[in-house]
Amino acid sequence: MQREEVASTTFMKQKVEEIGVAFDKTGMAPIIGRVLGFLLLADPPHQTFYAIQEFLGASKSSISHALNTLMFKGIVEYITFSGDRKRYFKLNAENWLEEAKCKMADFSEVDRVLMEALELRDQNKHQEFNEGLRKIFSFHLFMAQEMPKLFEKWERMQAAQKAESANDD
Repeated sequence: MQREEVASTTFMKQKVEEIGVAFDKTGMAPIIGRVLGFLLLADPPHQTFYAIQEFLGASKSSISHALNTLMFKGIVEYITFSGDRKRYFKLNAENWLEEAKCKMADFSEVDRVLMEALELRDQNKHQEFNEGLRKIFSFHLFMAQEMPKLFEKWERMQAAQKAESANDD
């Protein structure tokens, strides 16, 4: 292996680890974040199961669990090539975006439980704590009202950028 390749591999491993830690901080399992990190940086962007496993140095079961979780969420998909029996895993940006939108917009279950907790605590003597819960609930309601507007604004911006890009060609 050439010196540049070793440096490049070491650098990529560090970046994949950084990305994995960032996803870990969002509540994702570390191996899932590392798989995402690898697929974000891999060239080509589609990789075999064994390439992912070899690069990350993780067990088959860990990689399998991470890929299955990511495929279930729609963030990762696999493709095949004619004459090749291997599956190649890659990020599905569109589904990932939709999953993020749904996750951000769907506070309804949390809101329901917060409301129940507030109703149960209403006569409680710890009103300062209750006020904190009311603020959280109020924030969730605000986000539920504003998020659709933000999504629409973002989609308009994307359409305008796409039109502008088409005009440049």
